[in-house]
Amino acid sequence: MSAMIHRLIGVLQIAGGFWGLFELTGRAFAMREPLWFALLLLGALMFLLILIAGVWLISGDARGSAWSQWLQLAQVPILGTPWLSYGWHVGAVAALGFARDGHWSFGCRVPDIGWQLYLGGSAHWFLGLNFLALILFLLLKLTRRA
Repeated sequence: MSAMIHRLIGVLQIAGGFWGLFELTGRAFAMREPLWFALLLLGALMFLLILIAGVWLISGDARGSAWSQWLQLAQVPILGTPWLSYGWHVGAVAALGFARDGHWSFGCRVPDIGWQLYLGGSAHWFLGLNFLALILFLLLKLTRRA
């Protein structure tokens, strides 16, 4: 059962990693400002890392499980403040968020990728959790191979 779970998560990571890598790399080279270029290249690197972790996960390498756990955990928080905005998801997302003014939102998309890392952030406060990434993290943790 754990091998099947690892394969399914690995396929999601590989597909999302390829998609995100190509999309962000293309966007990065259209950028004129060095800071935004660097932030988009950092996102492309994150998509490359999750792609590699997915390959390791499918092949049964122990590194794949460890790396995938950390990379899934990095997809859990969604943050929007006046100073910093962060959100990242690979392959799919199911997220619940709360705004400072008391509004909440829920959204899910399959397939989907997203990378948001902005300095200067947004005008509104927002805090959210990607429940899909949290569930995948827990599945990886529970089915981890030594």
